Amino acid sequence: MMKRSHLLVLLLTFGFLATTTTTAQESETIGQRGDYVSDASFVVGTYTPAGRRHSAKAMASAALVFLDSLSEEQRKSASHDLQSPERREWTNLPAPVNAGGIRLGDLNSKQVKCACDLLACLFSQQGYGKMRDIMLADDQLLKDGKPRRGFGTENFSLVIFGTPSESEPWAFQIDGHHVGANLALHGDAITMSPSFIGTQPHAFKVAGKEFQPFKHETGMAHKLVNSLSDEQVKAAVIGPTRARIKTGPGNDNKVPKAKGVACSTFNEEQKQVLLGLIKQWVNDLPEAQAAKRLKQIEAELSQMKFAWNGNKKAGSDISYAIQSPSLIIEYACQNLGGNPLDHLHSVYRDPTNEYGKQLK
Repeated sequence: MMKRSHLLVLLLTFGFLATTTTTAQESETIGQRGDYVSDASFVVGTYTPAGRRHSAKAMASAALVFLDSLSEEQRKSASHDLQSPERREWTNLPAPVNAGGIRLGDLNSKQVKCACDLLACLFSQQGYGKMRDIMLADDQLLKDGKPRRGFGTENFSLVIFGTPSESEPWAFQIDGHHVGANLALHGDAITMSPSFIGTQPHAFKVAGKEFQPFKHETGMAHKLVNSLSDEQVKAAVIGPTRARIKTGPGNDNKVPKAKGVACSTFNEEQKQVLLGLIKQWVNDLPEAQAAKRLKQIEAELSQMKFAWNGNKKAGSDISYAIQSPSLIIEYACQNLGGNPLDHLHSVYRDPTNEYGKQLK
């Protein structure tokens, strides 16, 4: 007869080996070098960052440690003046040859780990996981795993603007295919506007685990639109087919006219689903900053609108927008790649605090 302890070991072993689906918020990847397409990808996919502290001092310290790990030539690429026009050169496109910042592919293993420590300090666990998983998703677009300019983890770049400080303003940018995230920091205050976050493919496997970076951004939106009354649907659905994102890269200071259903008409359950959806972006920030930002957004619910383009049925090719005085969230499926549900784009903006203008 098998001993109970042996049976438990077997159950745990088989449970660990089974393929599971994880989201950016909860994933911790595993595997060997052969499971990844580049040295940078391997480090990003398997390294657990150092203690995730999110104080102003810890963030500045992590940034300085990263800069100190670089050679003098690398530091010239990774460090720019706070007023540098490079801050507004972010994009979601595959990185061009002359892209600013320091590429992860140009760093050694120790330097990439310092970069991961910095990302984990600046973003929440949800935010760090999302950045990492989107990079790993981009690896899946490499043909036969071969290098491809502008694609893959190794072509994501980091830039620090100004001198990292716990009391003076500075900024950070991570730029690559499907990520253009801009953080402006001043003490404990942080804004993440403007930022572009997307993914292709929407789901993939690495070392036996399946990842789905945008699971909730899609599922919660369908839950919300399908909870609306007939009258609310008439106001919310503004087009039969997916619309284009209006406030993406190159559209600084653009504030479209808000369309859709007034969120003031939502019942309490609908408001909670809406806030849960908004958290998929806001909670990419560390907990304290995310809570402060969410409180600001909640105060604007009476001025907020939710707009939908496309079919309400789950699995449909859609776009949606959430807008209030200090919030613009846009989400849209994309045609490139053949399956719109496999290629997803989103933008997060605070029109009142772009590039930290409120923090100065």
